[in-house]
Amino acid sequence: MDQQTQPVQISFGEQNCRCVSNIVFNKRHVFAVGTWNAKKNNEIYVNEYLELEQKIVQLHKIPINGMIEKIIAKKEQLYVIYIDPQQRKTKLCCIELADNGKYQVNFDLLYEGLTNVICPEDDPIIYLSSNKSIIQFDLNKQSFDNIIDDNDLYNLCEQDPHHKNLFVRSQNNYLCIQDTREKKVTKFKAHSLQILDIDFNPNKQYYLITGGEDCLAKVWDIRKTQYAIKSFEDLQNSVLQAKFNKFHDQLVSLSFDDGTISLYNITSVSSVPQLNKEDDYLVKQYDEHEDSIYGLSWSRGTAWVLASIGYSGHMIINTVPTTEKYKILL
Repeated sequence: MDQQTQPVQISFGEQNCRCVSNIVFNKRHVFAVGTWNAKKNNEIYVNEYLELEQKIVQLHKIPINGMIEKIIAKKEQLYVIYIDPQQRKTKLCCIELADNGKYQVNFDLLYEGLTNVICPEDDPIIYLSSNKSIIQFDLNKQSFDNIIDDNDLYNLCEQDPHHKNLFVRSQNNYLCIQDTREKKVTKFKAHSLQILDIDFNPNKQYYLITGGEDCLAKVWDIRKTQYAIKSFEDLQNSVLQAKFNKFHDQLVSLSFDDGTISLYNITSVSSVPQLNKEDDYLVKQYDEHEDSIYGLSWSRGTAWVLASIGYSGHMIINTVPTTEKYKILL
């Protein structure tokens, strides 16, 4: 095994963790990790992976008064969804990172039922998704607009990066596609058990991947929802995370509740032009974690770095094998 594919890890002590998020810092590999402890203090750790030195260094350590459910980065700002252990309610805070480990908390407020903050790049608009509604917030004007309000309860929500009017939400094992222009909703059964993750293809319009408790991952074209265009059916464990590579969408990573990660090449349903039909294949399986992997994030610095966080508090950096990298580039 060459040095490029050796895993590098950092431990956050006896801290449980459930999320890791990439941060855009030029071409650097920067990730934010949140801890999840009901009876201990919680922190956000902002770390950088130094590829040449093969090590991870800490840039920030930020205390948070609750169990951190999700971190969403928009340039130097971190939107943090956490549960206040005293009130047992969901809160949202916004933290602005500065140099030399400094930071500023811009706001910290109660937001019951919040599930996601969607932050389109180079856009002053963010979207706050709760289990019932989606609110559009203009950062420049400091104004709110309720664009979707529903009586039903939803679990996950993601926005189509190619069409800002399209949102996909999960309702247990169903997917709901909602068009804010037409107020149109398309609902279909995507899995037999609960959907655990949704991720849009960054390079191919209308395509997304889902992972479920039913040990399946599926790629969908949301214009044709009668069946999945690809299904990973040889899996043995619940798919906790399913992520497209942001540069080369034929690369897909899946994490499982047995502590493993599978990296696939799925050229057949990617944006890559094909002269001849190619078979999809498993590139590599990573097994450094000892327990469930709730957080999985590709770097925004380059295409080849993948960060994962295990529930026991170990962040591990893996890279795409060199042979696969050359297949894609050459």
